[in-house]
This record gives sequence, structure tokens and C-alpha cells, in this order.
Amino acid sequence: MGHCAFVWRTEQGRSLLIDPFGDPEGGRWFVRRFPPVESDIVAVTHDHFDHNDLGPLPGQPTVLRGPGVFRLDDLSVTGVMDLHSGNSGRRGMVNTIFVVDVAGVRFCHIGDNRHGLPDSVRDALRRVDVLMVTVDDSSHLLTNEQVDILVESLSPRVVVPMHYYIPELTALDSTLETPEGWLATQHRVRRLGSSRIDIVDTALPAGREVWIFDAEDGD
Repeated sequence: MGHCAFVWRTEQGRSLLIDPFGDPEGGRWFVRRFPPVESDIVAVTHDHFDHNDLGPLPGQPTVLRGPGVFRLDDLSVTGVMDLHSGNSGRRGMVNTIFVVDVAGVRFCHIGDNRHGLPDSVRDALRRVDVLMVTVDDSSHLLTNEQVDILVESLSPRVVVPMHYYIPELTALDSTLETPEGWLATQHRVRRLGSSRIDIVDTALPAGREVWIFDAEDGD
């Protein structure tokens, strides 16, 4: 979807959306609105406008906030509570990390979490196959070094950057930048050329790769 918004769709037809974005200042952060995505479940990592806009969503999805386990047919979602990065976290703002189990793969959407995870949080997250993590060269949330520390602490097989500047989606006034500086330090970068991919455990790489999704066209 773009920014920090991702959608999972399962073989049994269930769907999960994490972190739909909004823009209360009308174009300061995003140059287009979030599309009316239908989903069974919506998970919100924290209450910032670029993660929690439920207004455009149709139907009555189940909304998940905070820690706990939710299961629906072949979809399992676990929320693990920690703290937002930077000053927001130092002021006590919480962030829920969501682990999504589907098709034998464990996806971890980190939200805007800090990089120094307590042992209790790492233990609760358990195995991570695919990690969605905030990366941009302005270090809006994490420095490149902090991104590396967070990635190493969870040891995923795939890293998916998020929360960075995307032409045709992100406004320049957001001050976000691309992740290209960080990507240049990574050994294996795969640009998917698509906003979608079918993933099962057997399709994951043996060694760590960084995957770059295209933002989905909102038309």
C-alpha cells in the first residue's frame, strides 16, 4: 500500500491491514488519500495520523490495538507492546509491534518502534522471517546504524523498508527521504517492481535479502 501500510490476504480469503495513513493537514505529508481497502482486521501500531486513519475504510473490520493474540481461520496476529522511537518514546508513547502468522511465514511489522528491544520483547516476538522496519536517510525515526542494530537483533530472512519518501505518494513537506543511502550498505537488495507478492516459507531466501515494494496505485 505504501508508507507503513501493508495488506495480507490468505488462502482462505481472510485479510489484514496494518497502519492505514491519513493526512489531517491535507497534503502536507501525502499527495493522495488512502484508498478504501476492505479487510477483516485492521491493526494500528500507534496513534499518529500516518498510521491510524480508519475513516476511509469500508465495512466494520475488527480493529486491533495493543498486546494480545487474535486468530481468524488461517490468519494469526500477535501484538507485543513496546515504545515509540525517539522523543515520543522517551515521553512514554507506546507502540505495538505486530507479528502476523500466515502460510508458514512470520511477518513482523515494527511500527515506529525504538531500536533497542528489551529481552522480554524479543522473546515475545520469537522467530521473525520478514521484518518491516522504518528506514529513511533523514533518520526521521531511526539512524541507519540503529536500523542495523534492530535488524540484527531479530535476524530476519527478509527486510522490507517502510516509512520513507515515495514519489507520487509522499509530500516533500514531510521531510522524509528515500532509503537509498541505507540500501547502498546492504549486500542483497531485490527491487520487486510490484506492490504485491505471494509468499510461502519455501519462497524465502536462504540468506538475508532486502525487498523493495512499489507503492500501490491508489486509483
